[in-house]
Amino acid sequence: MTDSTRSSHARGLEAIATRDGRWWQVRLPELEAVGQARTIREIPAVAAEIGALHLGVPEAELEAQVTVRVSAEADQLWDEARDVEDAARAALQRAAALRRQAVQRARADGYKLDAAAAAFGVTTSRIQQLAAGAAAVPLPPTEG
Repeated sequence: MTDSTRSSHARGLEAIATRDGRWWQVRLPELEAVGQARTIREIPAVAAEIGALHLGVPEAELEAQVTVRVSAEADQLWDEARDVEDAARAALQRAAALRRQAVQRARADGYKLDAAAAAFGVTTSRIQQLAAGAAAVPLPPTEG
């Protein structure tokens, strides 16, 4: 049964799928029930079938929210990659802010667009973009 044919009032069931040799073990913790699926695509249907049998309701009244689990090591690597991406994204945002400030400082010091572009090794259009983005950001005080 596809999700599109399920009732809008379907009861949700949590299903946790883990690899077990060539099969997928499908656990429904709420019902303390377990089943097996051959493929990842079969897991939602197997979960609904198990739930329907345990609850005595038609499968169409159930919708499984499936969580697929991998090894702890794979999970840890995935989480570490996400943390590295978050740090890289923050570093890129900081670099962009510094570039906007550099352009803003050069412009405040009287450099024209073409001079700032030549100094920073970018196009005049890029300097205009950075200057427009820097307009809302206060310039840090100069050391002097």
